[in-house]
Amino acid sequence: MHPLLRRQLRKLELEHGAHPDSEQWRRFCELVDQAYRQADEDRYLLERSLRLSSEEMRELYERTRSSSRARLQAIAQAVPDMLFFQDEEGTYLEVLAARPEQLYLPPEQVIGRRPDELFGKKQAERFMNLLKSTLESNSSQSLEYWLDLPVGRRQFLARCVPVDYRVEGRRTLLTVVHDITEQRQEETWNRLVGQAVRAAREGILILDQRRRVLFSNPAWEELTGGEEGLPACLAEREDLWSRVEESGACREEIAVPGEPQRWWWVRLDKVKLEVDQCTYYVVLLNDVTELHASRSELEYLATHDALTGLANRVLFRDRLELALARARREGVGGAVLFIDLDRFKGVNDTLGHAAGDSLLVEAARRLRGPVREVDTLARLGGDEFVLLLEGVASRGELLRVIEKLLNVFRDPFLIQGRDFRISASIGASLFPEDGQDVDALMLHADVAMYAAKNAGGGCARFFSRELAAGASRFFELEQSLRRALENDELYLLFQPQYRIGDGRLTGLEVLLRWRSEQLGEVGPGQFIPVAEASGFMGEMGAWVLRESCRQYRRWRRQGIEVPRLAVNLSACELRQPGLAQRVAALLQQYELPPEKLEFEITESMILGEESVLEENLRELHRLGVGLAIDDFGTGHSTLANLKRFSLDCLKIDASFVRDVGRDPSDEAIIRASVALARSFGMRTVAEGVEEQAQYEFLRHCGCDEVQGYLLARPSSAEVIARCMMENAPAGSCESCR
Repeated sequence: MHPLLRRQLRKLELEHGAHPDSEQWRRFCELVDQAYRQADEDRYLLERSLRLSSEEMRELYERTRSSSRARLQAIAQAVPDMLFFQDEEGTYLEVLAARPEQLYLPPEQVIGRRPDELFGKKQAERFMNLLKSTLESNSSQSLEYWLDLPVGRRQFLARCVPVDYRVEGRRTLLTVVHDITEQRQEETWNRLVGQAVRAAREGILILDQRRRVLFSNPAWEELTGGEEGLPACLAEREDLWSRVEESGACREEIAVPGEPQRWWWVRLDKVKLEVDQCTYYVVLLNDVTELHASRSELEYLATHDALTGLANRVLFRDRLELALARARREGVGGAVLFIDLDRFKGVNDTLGHAAGDSLLVEAARRLRGPVREVDTLARLGGDEFVLLLEGVASRGELLRVIEKLLNVFRDPFLIQGRDFRISASIGASLFPEDGQDVDALMLHADVAMYAAKNAGGGCARFFSRELAAGASRFFELEQSLRRALENDELYLLFQPQYRIGDGRLTGLEVLLRWRSEQLGEVGPGQFIPVAEASGFMGEMGAWVLRESCRQYRRWRRQGIEVPRLAVNLSACELRQPGLAQRVAALLQQYELPPEKLEFEITESMILGEESVLEENLRELHRLGVGLAIDDFGTGHSTLANLKRFSLDCLKIDASFVRDVGRDPSDEAIIRASVALARSFGMRTVAEGVEEQAQYEFLRHCGCDEVQGYLLARPSSAEVIARCMMENAPAGSCESCR
């Protein structure tokens, strides 16, 4: 710097300078010095300056200073950092900033003040310590700090360097301050991302353009077993890399060679960075072996029956669709066989679902025997099976297959240590003659199967148009029956029961009847099987019980005392939890004493052991309701079952009474039944008494009560009331005959 100018500047305490520690700042200081040297352009003024007065010198200085500062400001505009000139006491001599909003305060409020006058105590101490350490070491020192500015909280890096110039003998310093908020945020983000990548369970690999490994996280090394570079199953799949090059990404599940078999889910991405214009590849890897196994298992479960392992309805329909397509293409036929187990419901209801499941598993095993590999055997649900036979050349060939299927049921089934004999009903529909689509063929085979079941079971029937008409009748009955309750079409009749000897009325058996608006009078033999098959029996039985209790209250309010009401209880009702509680509520609601109600159950319903059934029977007995075993001798009752349950009455089936005087075997069964009931303390009621000879035989055997057309026909509640109000002896009232 020009010596004359330096001396004058020292007098006015306005000396500036810089001590650069880098090429950039050396250039900057040269520009600063050049700005000061601009005052030397006027030699004349400088030479005269020694002879100028103080006022003249101050004027000259201000002119020179203004020119120099303008040049400094121009330089500062080109530099992104803020510049602070301070003396060793911390006083700010100059502040330069391209962006004034980065400053804590405007420059004019900073120049001439110290840090402790501008900042809080801790922040001021940090700034002064920076100046002190810079001067003591006579080298560059740095400090990172945060400031709350009008634009928000920002982070800065201050680099302080000593300067050769002095002001009134005090050393000076230049502090360069750089806003590092975004830089530190990016560094923090990068650290977080890096930590996440290292901790990720997903394997991550980064490759350069030549597919050389640049980075792999621990999960990658674990998944690949520490294999260096790309595994062969990826490196050799050029089809994958071709797709990546074409579309920029690729996703695929691949099999990994080795034992046991493993599966990877691989994602490949092609990445091109702007910073270096280079291409990279990012490979993400997941071990999906367990997921693959689970998916395979789910796919199997979605298409197979969980109990038997056979195909289910979904898979069967798919196979049948394919078979029909082949049949149309190749001109070959086939058949669909519906197979339904006979008497399965009785086993399932009496022995429980576990026993029923065991029977189904064994039945499925046996049915597989005659089935070829090319055929499809499926379980549709419950005890319904269906078989698809392809390439059946003739009906004779189909009959041979059906015979083999029926024969597998000849041997008894061993269930829970006991032998059970069941058969199967089979219905067949042929394609293309009986239908050319899945729904038609399955419907027609189902119709044929019901025809076999109605024929007594254990046989097969082929579909025909006549059978279709019968199925339509069944469907019509089912739909009408479901509307019967809503349309008030069901009604009750009452069958009187009498004591043998004195003819006294002992009870009324409740009988359900149906008079349909569309179909007319429908007999129980027609609608009861429909109700049982369609699952409507429980709702219908509940209606019968409720109406019976309501009718008892009507009679009682008319002054008519009915000795006992006998109501049939269906198997589904007997196996519903909470039956006794619902019965108790009805008895209380309709003021019916428990001893006035008796439930009739068939002997097949108490076969075997089932917790809900046993609990309901015991609760009903504790409630005081009577229990009668109906149709005795036609099922599978044992003495153990009669002893196990507290039964009050044994009813002799009408099929035995009908042949009295003609079949000694039936007469022997009646005598044995009466004796058995007496030994268990049970009364006996004989059904279907229509002849005087039958009545006399039963009286001679010691039977307690009888019912039948000989004494009275089933009558309406009004007829029963009129007969009882007339005090007519049992059987003499014409209304009851």
